[in-house]
Amino acid sequence: MMHIVPTRLYKYKSFSVDSLDLLVSDKLYFANPNSFNDPLDCNPSIKDNIHDVDVLKDILKRLIIDNTKKELTEAASKIKYTGPRTLEKIESLGEREAAQVLSGIDDFLLIFDDDIVFVLNDMLELIKKNLMTNYTSGVLSLAQNYDCPLMWSHYADQHKGFCIGYDVSDNDFYDIHALNYGGSRFITTQQIHDMLFGSTESIRKSAKKAIDEVVLLSKAPQWCYEKEHRVILEQGLQDNPFRLSDVTFGLRFKDSAKYSVMQALSGRGGDLAFYEMVLSNDSFELGRIPLSLEDMPMRHFPKNNYLVYQDFMDLSDTNS
Repeated sequence: MMHIVPTRLYKYKSFSVDSLDLLVSDKLYFANPNSFNDPLDCNPSIKDNIHDVDVLKDILKRLIIDNTKKELTEAASKIKYTGPRTLEKIESLGEREAAQVLSGIDDFLLIFDDDIVFVLNDMLELIKKNLMTNYTSGVLSLAQNYDCPLMWSHYADQHKGFCIGYDVSDNDFYDIHALNYGGSRFITTQQIHDMLFGSTESIRKSAKKAIDEVVLLSKAPQWCYEKEHRVILEQGLQDNPFRLSDVTFGLRFKDSAKYSVMQALSGRGGDLAFYEMVLSNDSFELGRIPLSLEDMPMRHFPKNNYLVYQDFMDLSDTNS
């Protein structure tokens, strides 16, 4: 079933210099999946459904060679060593690295011949390690709703932060993926083999897509309240490809900080709206109401208490 992406998606943030910089500079941070708070997220298990040591060795060899070539090619590119001899050397080093690992496995097979399960488990761990090494993508996590109390507590500094809204309706360049909260976190060795050695490009692509969905787009069902969507790009700060549509301040967000954020974004083009969260009198649900610099609480800023003090002192001198 095709998932329809909402027109608006949201990012809950605590208020800090870094989060303010993201807003003002219109940037987004694509995180390393290893930094996620859920250790099961982007951390699949490998199941062997091939049951052939030689085939598993072929998979491991190919993964090691590919990873070594990728790492060394990137390093060579940075120092502008991209000639034929460099590429040949990289190829040779990849083969040598794979040969060393496989030699160690052969030694294990001789020593633990009566306990092949032990050796297979070790090989699966090596396959997983080398498979995950190839995943260097960054992940931008966005939520479907702005009014989730748990999200405000977990990701927006216990309602002292804000929630940033993005209009993703006019998006022709980036795929937005809804997370699967009921799927499996298992990848089979057959899928990895098909991705690496599939007889057709279609088989290889299909296997790669299935693996990507498990690695990057599957999460434990207990997290379903987040209604998370992900954009996959290079790790680190990236220019925001979506239109900043609104900023919603949490229940405990300070008025002076609201004023600062709104002033900082006052020159931003486009239809940018501001809101503040409010409590419901009838339920545990949260709501939000519009906010502008013309509202009474905002008119008090910026304050100059020195002038107020001077006026008070002048008045005192007049009455004395």
